[in-house]
Amino acid sequence: MRSLRSLYLAVGAAMGSFFPFLVVILAGRGFDPAQIGIATAAGSLAYTSAVPVWGHLGDVTLGRARALQLGAVGAAVAVALFALPVPMLVAAALVVVFNAFQSSMQPLADALALGQVRDRDRDYGRVRLLASLAFAVTSVACGFLYDRVGFWATAPVFGLAAAWMCVSVVGLRRRTPDGRRGGPGLRTAGGPGPGIVADAADSAGPERPRRGRLGTAGEAIALQPRLPAVLLAVGLIQVGVLASFTYLPLRITDLGGGPELVALAAGVSALAEVPGILLAGVVAARIGLRGLFAVGSVVYAACIASWLVIDMPLTIVATRAVTGLAFGGIIVASALTIGSLLPPRLQATGQALYQTVAFGLAAIVANLVGGLIYGAAGPAPMFALTAAAAVGAAVVGAAVFPVRGAATAPLDESAIAVALSPDHEVPLGM
Repeated sequence: MRSLRSLYLAVGAAMGSFFPFLVVILAGRGFDPAQIGIATAAGSLAYTSAVPVWGHLGDVTLGRARALQLGAVGAAVAVALFALPVPMLVAAALVVVFNAFQSSMQPLADALALGQVRDRDRDYGRVRLLASLAFAVTSVACGFLYDRVGFWATAPVFGLAAAWMCVSVVGLRRRTPDGRRGGPGLRTAGGPGPGIVADAADSAGPERPRRGRLGTAGEAIALQPRLPAVLLAVGLIQVGVLASFTYLPLRITDLGGGPELVALAAGVSALAEVPGILLAGVVAARIGLRGLFAVGSVVYAACIASWLVIDMPLTIVATRAVTGLAFGGIIVASALTIGSLLPPRLQATGQALYQTVAFGLAAIVANLVGGLIYGAAGPAPMFALTAAAAVGAAVVGAAVFPVRGAATAPLDESAIAVALSPDHEVPLGM
């Protein structure tokens, strides 16, 4: 668990050092809101295209640890080049390259965690919250740092966090949740479950199903018919989340705020995710995963709607504490749902599909459409539409998310589709 905690801290620190400031950096280089939307949407398209590849590399080819190391190094190189005074077109291209590589980080980290922790419902949230905590602390600290020395400092800060990631996964490459070491094709006596090897698709059963043209992604969808509807709900809420993340900094600067307030808004939101994640298990035990997701989506929608009328930067920062609490529940409900729908050997693929929709397809819609609307009509119509998308996510999620999450997939994969059909409740616990 020590290596897993270190990994999530490194992932959070890397994201906190760059993501909250990307839009402000682009604006400072002469990008208008529509151009920012196009550049970030192109980056999201790269993310969408790359995440399934990382999932396949993690489950089948390189192993999850090595694939994550490759992604971290590639992202660090992209940030280092982006920090240079390059032309606008080159800067936009580097946003695309960065997103292609950084798309490996969160899904592979989640796949490593879900394959290693003893009790997913209890332990996943405890390690995942460290990423939010590191994001919060790093973004606030970097806000003050960049305000004084400039945004060139993103390169060394992100580079250090990427190196931290690469070192952290070394202890996870061959380690099983019970502390034993494993290698390709090696199983512990218990078969799939708590003793499963956390690297690559080493844990696949003796009879691996045939894959179609879509590889492990197509296999996962064929195995679990509920998965596309779950991904739709995730995509709808993420349109609201990502439009907020991209364009709320512009709203804050338009109202007179500087880099420190932009960083504070991101930091407050991420810091509030920590209690949100900690409380998620308690809330889910009472109202289920579908209730947790639906409530979180409605609360997030209410906060977005409030930005239609709030015109004080500090008040907007205060509302980010509420969005952070809501988002903590949303991400736990989403990750545990994906974890329960698929068997262990497809966890990297499942988390990659989740990230593809949540931070790829949804980001394309949020950034491109949001940028065009923001540039043409201002922030109010953009926030109104994204709030409506969040409400839609609550409706769909309440219909298709499982009531309870399973800590591990059954041995008989043919039973998964039956056990997780819309009218069947999945048992909670190991």
